[in-house]
Amino acid sequence: MIKYSKEQKQFLIDNNHLTPSKELADMFNKKFGTNITKTNIKNFRGNNHLNSGLTGQFKKGHKTHNKGKKWDEYMPKEKQDNCRKTTFKKGNIPKNHRPVGSERISKDGYIEIKVKEPNKWKYKHRVIYEQHYGKIPEGYNVIFLDGNKHNLDISNLKAISKHDNLIMNEKKLRFDNKELTESAYIVAQIEKKRRLLKNERL
Repeated sequence: MIKYSKEQKQFLIDNNHLTPSKELADMFNKKFGTNITKTNIKNFRGNNHLNSGLTGQFKKGHKTHNKGKKWDEYMPKEKQDNCRKTTFKKGNIPKNHRPVGSERISKDGYIEIKVKEPNKWKYKHRVIYEQHYGKIPEGYNVIFLDGNKHNLDISNLKAISKHDNLIMNEKKLRFDNKELTESAYIVAQIEKKRRLLKNERL
């Protein structure tokens, strides 16, 4: 156990706040010509109930100690060699990389398509709808009229508001038939209008 002089203890207390253990150890060694470690600093803080105020999270505007530096400026050659074994080389493509245009099934059963690098995916039925009719309005869902999430024929896709979608779910107006669903959508519209008129009377 390290025995600190009164001056050394006061130095650690004065510089405790928001100073990382490694940095405080370096400051201490430079001032007193010692060789303590960050572990010694952590032990001192614990034994003296000192809170550094550090959360372990980077604050906005924080700059890392190695920003803009080359490896030779802050890393021993041995560590550089180890890092190079696992570091992606320029132009390297991971084995699990999927090119733009690739498809996958989401956990909810929808077909997703990769639309942009590095890893931008969108629901394919929404992409197809927008190719035919333009951007989907804010607050709208694209539903499958026959209930089949894999039937991406444009005639099977319909954009409806989230409010209409909610009513159709509440009233169980979901069918595996396009014509029935189209009729159910009209019923949802009527129900929405009925609720609106009712609220206006209140």
